[in-house]
Parts: sequence; C-alpha cells; structure tokens
Amino acid sequence: MTWGECSVEGAQVVVRLRGWRRVLALRTELTVPLHSIARVDHDPLARAHVRTGLRQWGSHGHGVWRIGAYHGLDGWSFWSIGLGRNAVLIECLGERFRYVVIEVADARQTVEEIRVAIRKAAEGTARGPGTSPPTPADGPERRGRRGHDEPTMGED
Repeated sequence: MTWGECSVEGAQVVVRLRGWRRVLALRTELTVPLHSIARVDHDPLARAHVRTGLRQWGSHGHGVWRIGAYHGLDGWSFWSIGLGRNAVLIECLGERFRYVVIEVADARQTVEEIRVAIRKAAEGTARGPGTSPPTPADGPERRGRRGHDEPTMGED
C-alpha cells in the first residue's frame, strides 16, 4: 500500500501524502532541503529504530499504522506508514523533523533517487568558489532547547 510519495524537486525532497492520510496528518506536503539530509535508507523496521516517546498506540506490532508528528527522545519525527515494508527513513540535521518516515510504492528506487540528488548537490557546491560539500558534521550543533553556543547550567 502506498501512503505517500517522495520526489526530488530542485534542491529539496518533497513528501506528499495521499488520500485520507492527509487529514490525519494535518498536512498534505512536507519539504526537506537536500543539504540537511544526513542519511536516507529503505528501513522496514523504522518503528524499532526511531523512538516516538509516549504518543504511540499499543506496541510496535505489525498492522499498526502511524501518521503525523511525534516527539521522542531523538527529537521530532514525521510519520506516514502502515506495515512499513516500503518505508523510507530520512534523517535530517538542523530541521524541525529529525526523522521523516514515509511508506512509498518503490522504496529502493526512491532512496536511490534521493542519494543521486544529494551527490549532485554536493558536487555542485564543491565546484563553487571556496566552498566544500556539506557533511553531517557541518550542520548546526544541537545544544539543548536554546540553540545558542553558551553552555547551559551543568555543562563543562
């Protein structure tokens, strides 16, 4: 079953939900800039790898669908999956959603399309004057909720 689609449009990945899932997720579309993607994989076991905290219905068993935004130990994540067999997991740095998990028709093709676009974007920025391709280490450092560089109380 297809829960949505991912496509590369320009310098971003656009995630579009289909059918009744748009109503439950309270959005029809989500965009992720290519430069902020740290990892993209076909992950049928995404439920086990991305923790969503207290907002979950029952266990992570088979047949449980998950739609919408969830907050967990790793930050915010956005989900639109059923069984998860064709789930695409996108891990982002410096964006509102740390993880975007979407079930698509052909996960392997979608992952390859996004990876090719990331490589092309990295090559394009590497050719620019004095720039280097973005890496996950170049993303903004997450130091708590405040987001600035001063240490919080209790940090060394």
